Amino acid sequence: MKKLIGYPSIDNIHNSDYSFFSRNPIIPNMSIYNTINLISNFYRKEEAIDCLDLRVNYGEMLKDAITLSKTLKELGIKKGSIVSAAMPNYYQGVIIYLACNRIGAITTFINSMSSIEEVLGYLNEFESSLFINFDKDKEYNKKIKDGSKVRNIITLHSNEISTKNYSSIETGANGYNDDLSFSDIGSIAKYYKKPIYTLYGGKEDSLILFTSGSTGNPKSVVLTNENLLASGIYMKNTGKIKAKVGERCLVCVPFSYPYGFATSTIMSLICGRVAVLAPTLSKDNIRYYLSKNPNYVFGSPALLELIKRNVKDSDDLSSIHTFVSGGDFLSPMQNVDGVEFFRKHGANTVICNGSGNAETVGTNTMAVGSLNRPETVGRVLVGTKAIIVDPDTLEELKYGEEGMLCIAGKHIYKGYYKNEEMTKNTKFMYKGVEYYKTGNMGILDNEGYFTLTGRSSRYYIRSDLNKVYLEHIQNVIALIDVVDSVVVVPKPDKDLLFTNKAYVVLKDGVMPTKEVSDYILDMCYKPLVNNITGETIQLKPYEVPESITFLDTIPRTKADKADYKLLEELAKEEAEHKTKKRELK
Repeated sequence: MKKLIGYPSIDNIHNSDYSFFSRNPIIPNMSIYNTINLISNFYRKEEAIDCLDLRVNYGEMLKDAITLSKTLKELGIKKGSIVSAAMPNYYQGVIIYLACNRIGAITTFINSMSSIEEVLGYLNEFESSLFINFDKDKEYNKKIKDGSKVRNIITLHSNEISTKNYSSIETGANGYNDDLSFSDIGSIAKYYKKPIYTLYGGKEDSLILFTSGSTGNPKSVVLTNENLLASGIYMKNTGKIKAKVGERCLVCVPFSYPYGFATSTIMSLICGRVAVLAPTLSKDNIRYYLSKNPNYVFGSPALLELIKRNVKDSDDLSSIHTFVSGGDFLSPMQNVDGVEFFRKHGANTVICNGSGNAETVGTNTMAVGSLNRPETVGRVLVGTKAIIVDPDTLEELKYGEEGMLCIAGKHIYKGYYKNEEMTKNTKFMYKGVEYYKTGNMGILDNEGYFTLTGRSSRYYIRSDLNKVYLEHIQNVIALIDVVDSVVVVPKPDKDLLFTNKAYVVLKDGVMPTKEVSDYILDMCYKPLVNNITGETIQLKPYEVPESITFLDTIPRTKADKADYKLLEELAKEEAEHKTKKRELK
């Protein structure tokens, strides 16, 4: 037995209780489409997608992906083309990805709540010739084509969300039509007669996700087929998960986030599960989605709170055996309360934390299948390498010492889109292994559990599971001409769980009037230019502050930093006061 010296890179004892094959898994050199196509040969008639009133089996899903892939080829999409889609979690989003993946094209999901200026920014960045959206009108689509290189637009109309078997739908459309609907894809596919090469491998680019954008515009993260497959295999091996055809996973995180598409949806389809898609999420429909009897729920503390607030005492939740919290930390007390809540509703549910970055396909750590230690965010994935380093010197630290978590594995992203310099800044070589700097500060113990002690940004998650980064909002508001300084904090909300509030110090000579407050809020809905970086930035509607309070100065701590805690307490008191007034009426 080798002598242990305490350094993860040498001892690697946090993987010691797994088999050789789990520690050294074979990642197939295949595309995601071909992987799902191959594995599902044994259960083509089993359900793959449950979306509102629509049920789709694996055979139907793959057939629709083939039909759409022919349409894409007819519209000029080829290997390496980037197809941009902006829509909620509908079935059609899944076949968009599978169709693109089948022909070697790349998919990117843009947040469906993005402004048209933000959408145009991405379309121009990726030089997309095809844009797919949900229920946009002709005026919107014209603005898209006028402001980008987009030639064709496919719109999924609200009356088409329950459609499938597109090869049987005949509309008479052809590839010369610029504006198409999803019902047209079967007609267009019939025009493409050439053979299609589909044997793409693991190194091909597959999906573009986005970073948080907490310090500016989100960075575009390019992921390969290998990245996605490796992430799924690492998760499966770490959790000792046996693929069980027919198990159901609730997909309520938007596709534009790693947890929404890559982790929840792709992982489910590779394992033969049913992906239960939630296009929208609110207090009004959460019980509807839970009535679909999911077994796995990938969510966050915000989702758990939404469930606890709105489920009725008589509701049966016994189907839910696993609830994984990602994107935010679920505290030990929240874990205990959650387990007890599910127990009262007939469920023996394991609740555990996970963590990840877009650059790691949303998976750094997980606790599924391991001893649940709710004070941690789970174990580093088996098959990967992990070290803790001093964030300033990159010197490796020992188990039990606090530092920055760095990860190596085949799930680490290829790079930021057309930004080699920024990519190089996030990776480094150590003892012949390339590691990715996660930016997460914490402690790694010798069993592989990671305890998070700090993150680089402040944020909250709304009840619809959109994540809101407060520094990003501050940076945008600071660009407004009347603003000297600003702090944005979360504010509790009865329905959304959280909104946010801005505390603003105005520039000299500007009076703190309602007109000025209205002006700042109005500017928050418009694109603003950072004169230093040249970036054009615009807040999403759900990022705009609910209200503004003017201050003479920003309160500060003894360390001369903005006193976020004090301002958060003030916002909480304001919210509680409003709630009490509402209840008294």
